[in-house]
Amino acid sequence: MTEKKSITLTQYILTIHGVQMGQDVLTLPSDVAAVAGTDGWISVIIGSIITMIVSLCIVSIMAKYPGETFLQVLTRYFGKWVGKACMLIWGLYSLMSVIVLLYFTVVVLRISIMVQTPSYVLVFLFIIPMYMVIRSGAQIVGRYAVFVFFFTLWMPLLLLISLGDAHSVFLLPMIKEGIGPILYAAKNTVLVFFGFEMAFILYPYLKNKQMAARGIVIANSLSLILYLLITLACFSYFSPDEITQYIWTTLRLVKPIEFPFLERFEIIFLSFFLFLFSTSIIPYAFSVTKSVEQIFNKKDWQLPIYILLLGLFFSSLFHKLNYKELETLRTWWGWVGITVAYAFPVVLFLYITAHQYLNRQRA
Repeated sequence: MTEKKSITLTQYILTIHGVQMGQDVLTLPSDVAAVAGTDGWISVIIGSIITMIVSLCIVSIMAKYPGETFLQVLTRYFGKWVGKACMLIWGLYSLMSVIVLLYFTVVVLRISIMVQTPSYVLVFLFIIPMYMVIRSGAQIVGRYAVFVFFFTLWMPLLLLISLGDAHSVFLLPMIKEGIGPILYAAKNTVLVFFGFEMAFILYPYLKNKQMAARGIVIANSLSLILYLLITLACFSYFSPDEITQYIWTTLRLVKPIEFPFLERFEIIFLSFFLFLFSTSIIPYAFSVTKSVEQIFNKKDWQLPIYILLLGLFFSSLFHKLNYKELETLRTWWGWVGITVAYAFPVVLFLYITAHQYLNRQRA
C-alpha cells in the first residue's frame, strides 16, 4: 500500500472505535436492562471480552499475509470462486449494515426533531458527506474518524452532570437474578461492538502493521469504557422499573439539562450525535465499495460509490421504513452480524491454523 493511501495507528484505532459508537449508544442501557436488570453492565464487559478474542483472530489471519487484501487471503485458502463468494457475502453484510444504520439515524431524527421532513431529504443530506469521504480513500476515512472523535469528546462528560441526581443503590444488589440473565444479555451486548470486523478491510492500509493487535485492543477498550460509562450512568439515574420504559435512554438522560438561553438541550446533543452515527455508516459504505473493487479486480473504482449512494437515495424515495420495520431489520442484521463478524473469523482462523499445521506435518 502506498504512503498516500496508508493510515496511521491512531486512524486505525479511531476508525474501528467510531464504527462501534453508533446507534447502540442510545439504546444499550434499556436493551440490557430488559434482560439482566441493573446487572446489565456486567454483560457489557462479557460482550467486550468476546469481541477482543474474535478481534485478535482477525488480526492474526491478516498478519500471516500482511501485503494481501482480504479477498487475496480468502482466495489463497478457498480458491478463486469460493473466495469471491465469501467476499460477496461480506459486501452484502456491509451493505445491510449501511442500510440499517442510515435508516436508524433518519428515523431517530424524524421522531425527535424533524417530524415534517421527508426521509429522502435526510438521506440526501447524509450521502453528500459520505460521498466526499469515501471517494477520497481509506486515509480520509481515518482522518474523518479522528476529527469526529476529538470533536465529540466532550459529549460523554455531559453524562457526569446527571450523576448529581444518581442513586448508586439502584445498582445493588449485584447479580440479584443470578448469572443466567447476565449471560443471556451478553447476546445483545456483543452486537454493540460491531465494527471491529472492519480490521479485515483496514489492515492492508495500516502503515505499522506490527501494532495492529495492540490497536484493535485499544479501540475495543475505548468503546468498552464509553459503553460502561453510559450504562452505569443510566442505571444509577433511572430506577430499575423506569429505565425499561424508554427506548433511547441516553437521550433521555440529557433531557433535564437546561441553560438560561436553551431549554431543549437534547436537540443540540442529538445534532452532535449525527457525527457519531456517520462514523458508523461511512466505514461500512467504504467496505461495500472495496468489496466490489476486489471482486472485479479494479483499483480506485468510483462506479460502486455512485451506485451505492444513488441506490440508498432512490430506495428512500419509494420505501418509507417505519420504526417497527426497522426493529425487525435490526434483529436480522444482528443475527447476520453474529455469523459474519463473530463466527466466520473464528472458523477461518481455526481452518488456517489447522491448514498450516498439516502442511508442516507433511513437510
